[in-house]
Amino acid sequence: MYGLGRCLAILKESGLAEHSVSGGVKMTESIITYRSMTKIYVVILLGIAGSLLLGYFIADSILPFATWDWFIILGVFITLPLLITILGFLVGWYGKKHAIDYTDPTWTYEPAQYTIEDTKKIVKQNKRKNWRMVANSNYWIFFIPLVLLLFMSALPMYLLIESPSFSQLHTWMFTLSLSLSYSVASIGALRATSNIASDDFNILLIRETIRLAKLQNKVPGLSHVRVVFDKAEQDGYTVFEAPRVVGRVSGLEKDGYIESWSEELGSVSRVLCRLYESEGHPEVLWWWFAEERNFKKFVEKDKTGYYVKYPISYKTGEPGVKDVNQVIENAVAIIILEWFHTRGENEELSLILEQLNAEKV
Repeated sequence: MYGLGRCLAILKESGLAEHSVSGGVKMTESIITYRSMTKIYVVILLGIAGSLLLGYFIADSILPFATWDWFIILGVFITLPLLITILGFLVGWYGKKHAIDYTDPTWTYEPAQYTIEDTKKIVKQNKRKNWRMVANSNYWIFFIPLVLLLFMSALPMYLLIESPSFSQLHTWMFTLSLSLSYSVASIGALRATSNIASDDFNILLIRETIRLAKLQNKVPGLSHVRVVFDKAEQDGYTVFEAPRVVGRVSGLEKDGYIESWSEELGSVSRVLCRLYESEGHPEVLWWWFAEERNFKKFVEKDKTGYYVKYPISYKTGEPGVKDVNQVIENAVAIIILEWFHTRGENEELSLILEQLNAEKV
C-alpha cells in the first residue's frame, strides 16, 4: 500500500513537481584525467599475434596427428583456448579499470525532455564519446568466444570421427578461431567493464524507457510523448539518470500530464497521472504501482487516497505490468473523466473516450 508521502517522494525525484538541485562545487581541475592506453593496446596486439603463432603451431604440429588421447584433447584443444580467452578478458578488464582517474563531483540535476529519436542519438553519443566511463555490454561479447571455444574443442573430434583428409584449411580455421577468441574477449571486456565513473555515466534502464515511449505513441488521445532525464553538466561532461516517459492528453496539454517508468523491457512499473489546479479546482494525482495494479487517487492534501475503478474494461481482465497500452489508455481516460466531472465536457475529449471505449463513470 502506498500513501501520499511515498507518492510525493517519488514525484519529487521525478523532477516535474519541482527541480531537485543540489549545491554545486566549483572545480578548478578536470573531474576526469585520461590515462595512457598505449600499454594496453600493445598487450592486446601482442596477444593477437601470439595467439596466431600459438594456434598455428598447435594446428600444424598436433592437429594432423590427433588421436583419442583425452589428455591432449582436454589440455590442448579445450583448456588452452579457454585460458587464452580468459587472458584476453583480463587484459581488457584491467585496461578499462585503469583507463581514467575520476574525481566524483557534486552533480546538479535538472529535468530535460527529448523526443524518442533524440534520445537514441544521446545514448549512441554517450557510448561513443564517453566509452572509457561507460560499461557498454553486448551479447556478442560473450556469445562469440563461447562459439569459438566450442568449435576449437570439437575440431579434433570431428577429424577423428569423420576422418576427412587434413588440409591447410583446418590449420587456419583453428588458428584464426584462437586469435579471434582472444581478440573478442579483450576488446569486449574493454568495452563492457565498468570503472569508478560508470555509475555516473551509465544511463540505466534507457532501453526499457525507449521501448515504453514507443508503446505509448500508439495510445489514442496521448500526445507529445517524450523521454525525460535528470540531466547534469560539469566541466564539459554531461550525465543522465532516472529516465522516464511523459505524455500529454490531447486537448489538455497545459493542464496535466501522464508520467511512467519501466524497469523491465516491454513493461511499466509505475504511472503518475496529474491534473493541475485551476479555476478553484484542486490538483488531483493518481498513482498506479505494479504491486497493486490499481489507480489510487489523491485530491489536494489527502494523504491516504482511495482506489478508482478502471474506466476501460478488457476481456483479459485488469491490466498488468506487460499491458502498457491498456494501463496508459486507462490513465488517459481517468484524466478526461475527472475533467468532465469538475470542469465540463467538450467534443474533442468525448471523441477520445469513444476511441478508448471508456465508460463515463
